Amino acid sequence: MLSNRAASKGQETDFSMHAEALVDTPATLSQSSASVADDLGLIGACETAPAALEQLSGEWRELFARIGCQNVFLSAEWMTTWWQYFGGTQRLLLVTVRLPSGQLVAVAPFYVRSSFLGPWGPRALCFLANTGIGSDYLNVLVDPAYHELAIQAIVRLVDRHRTEWDYIELSDTEAESPVFRQLQQAFKSRGMSECILRTYLCRQAVLPRSFDEYLTSHSARGRRKLRHLREVLEGEGVRFVALQNRLDLHWGFEELVRLHRLRFEHMGKPSWFLLPAVQAFHKALLWQMTVKGRVRMFLLQGRGRAIAALYGFSVGKTFVGYQLGWDPAWSHLNPGRVMIFCAIEEVIRSGHEEYEFKGGRDAYKAQWVNRTRQVQTVCFFDNRIKSQWASAQVWFRRQAEQVKQLVRNFAAAEWTCAQAASRSGAGAAPNTEEPHQPSHLPDARRED
Repeated sequence: MLSNRAASKGQETDFSMHAEALVDTPATLSQSSASVADDLGLIGACETAPAALEQLSGEWRELFARIGCQNVFLSAEWMTTWWQYFGGTQRLLLVTVRLPSGQLVAVAPFYVRSSFLGPWGPRALCFLANTGIGSDYLNVLVDPAYHELAIQAIVRLVDRHRTEWDYIELSDTEAESPVFRQLQQAFKSRGMSECILRTYLCRQAVLPRSFDEYLTSHSARGRRKLRHLREVLEGEGVRFVALQNRLDLHWGFEELVRLHRLRFEHMGKPSWFLLPAVQAFHKALLWQMTVKGRVRMFLLQGRGRAIAALYGFSVGKTFVGYQLGWDPAWSHLNPGRVMIFCAIEEVIRSGHEEYEFKGGRDAYKAQWVNRTRQVQTVCFFDNRIKSQWASAQVWFRRQAEQVKQLVRNFAAAEWTCAQAASRSGAGAAPNTEEPHQPSHLPDARRED
């Protein structure tokens, strides 16, 4: 495309030079949609130059704010920073859709992932930020006023660039999302077959207006236990702190890393969160997100330093609890559980309506949540040879993951029976163990 050649030379081009008119005829759209399409004349473009992400970031932020998106994982900051640290040698395929006036109404943040077999293997079209950092609810970002036509435009552009990819693998997207469902249908309407590779659950707490009202969802015994744990920690001089300014937030992040490292060293396991690239990603992201007021860092401080830390993001009325760490020397007083207890109280006080616990198999989340969402990885294949090759590969991956899931379920059932027997033999002592951290592998939670 003209835009790609110009971008590769560092030149600026007028939008009209590289845009592609994307108006369907009445034969392929409903009558009402056809008339809207004729009036609007939606214009799409596909950019492959890495600089396009940064050039688009201002308009991306404006679209994100205009439509009231509350998904931090679809923000320009999250996506562009991921590309900076994890894009590597992969090929960008950024699709945009605009009105004739030039106003951005949709962004489809794709890239082409190379095969582990090199140039001979099948290449996958994927969402940006799909690996390494635990993104959830990946999707296209689209203005609801134009989403039907914009998605059709996106799919047509992807189809026109099919020489650059062999199959489609869209990870970590919400199964019930109307936007993604329409994207699915649009790909299938072009003759592509579909395979759901894996699913997992994300858990949320829908929050009432007051913390006291939220606590009524817990048993009286549970409420007494939580309050007792907090009072014991307060008796040890521990206080809950919500950090505010940029320097404090960066210091708090270093404390989180220290606590997370202590936790995993104590367990004798590696952690994906401690990988250099992941650390660099978050440190770069902090500077951008702090300016927008989206970073939240909560600490439990005692004896002159933090004993627990919770790192998350606030967008609109939604809070995402991203990472939790605590000092194992304090585990007998359950600082992780008390941290979540205090954090929920704080986010309710600050006007949030939802607390996202993200994906994973962690049983401790069940006591805090009242809603789940199914998240899935969906693949699409056409009749090309490499696409069918990829279909066979994905089928074998799916079978292997199902076997692993059966093994995990069996191990979990044995552990539960052993714990029940232990508690029974000890007079049914209450369970006060710390929340179990997510798997140390970045994408293992995706295999639920």
